[in-house]
Formats: sequence, C-alpha cells, structure tokens
Amino acid sequence: MQKPNTELEQLKNIDDPVKRRACFTALLSNRIFAVTGKYPIVVGGEALEIYTQGSYTTGDIDLKAPKDTLDSVLNQLGFVKETRSWGNKDLDIYIEWVGSSLDEGEEAENRTCMIAIGDKKIRVISIEDLIIDRLNAAKWWNDADSTMWAKVLLNIGNEVGGIDYDYLYKRAQQGDIMDSLQEIIAPN
Repeated sequence: MQKPNTELEQLKNIDDPVKRRACFTALLSNRIFAVTGKYPIVVGGEALEIYTQGSYTTGDIDLKAPKDTLDSVLNQLGFVKETRSWGNKDLDIYIEWVGSSLDEGEEAENRTCMIAIGDKKIRVISIEDLIIDRLNAAKWWNDADSTMWAKVLLNIGNEVGGIDYDYLYKRAQQGDIMDSLQEIIAPN
C-alpha cells in the first residue's frame, strides 16, 4: 500500500486548501470508481466550491457514494472516522457521507457533471440541482447567503454553456421554491 501514502504526501505539498481538497476528491473518486465502476457524486459546499473555483470555501467534502466502499477506501488512505465524518488532520480534509445516491432520483444522477483534474475525474451534482439546493437552504433553513450563491451559480451556468431552465423550473416546482427561483432570475 505504498502508492496511497505517496499520493497523500504529494497532497501535503499543495498549500492552497481549495486545490488540495479538489485533488484529494479526484484521488478518492478514482479509488471508489476502481471498486464500484461508478464515481461518487460531490454535493453541497464542495460542489459549490468547485463551480465557483474557490470563491466559496467549505470545511468538508459532502459525498454521495456506497457507504461500505467509502469507509473502506478512506480507511485505506489513513482517514480517521469521527461521529458522522472521516478526517485527516495532516491534510486538513474532512469527508461527510450524505447517502448512496442523489435524493432527487435517477434524472438528477444522469445530469451530473464530470470534471477532470489531471488524469483523474470528479463527478459533481449538476449546476441546476445545486442552484435548487442553495435556494432550499435559503428558504427552508434561513441561510441568507445561499440566495446569493444560487444567483452566482445561475450566472456561471449562463456564461459557460447555459442552464436547462425547463429542468430548473421543474425542480423548483417540486420543491415549492418557484418564488425563490423567480427572485434570482428576475432582472434587478
């Protein structure tokens, strides 16, 4: 098991915590893919951090993956299990398992985005589903900053290839947040 230690040592040399988390996520994703044939899905704050290229920063990496596989791979990589998460203090990286698959179902899983980091890949929740996630946080958990981040994501999506508005509206209606979506879409 020399290779994981070498790869983790290389991560310690990355000073930028955003880049270190992204590189670790790619390493972890590829390890899980090697076992399951399926990449885990990055969601939550880490997905937002990836889409905003570090403008938003998070303290942990939320992953959707088979729990037993995730536990096994993190254990092999020397991570320590704490209550609900795994951590590596030397790398300052913390992983939280948030389920095996997206709660939104197969359509959302099929819309995920693959991002290459070197020769490795990360699978990230779609920008539309992340916008919905942020609007839900704003409306139902009173997280005021989440509205701003949903707007940032909307702008990013429009700049880099477009937003699937039909899907976005459908998800907003399902989540009873159409009012919140209209608020960030309406011109200022």
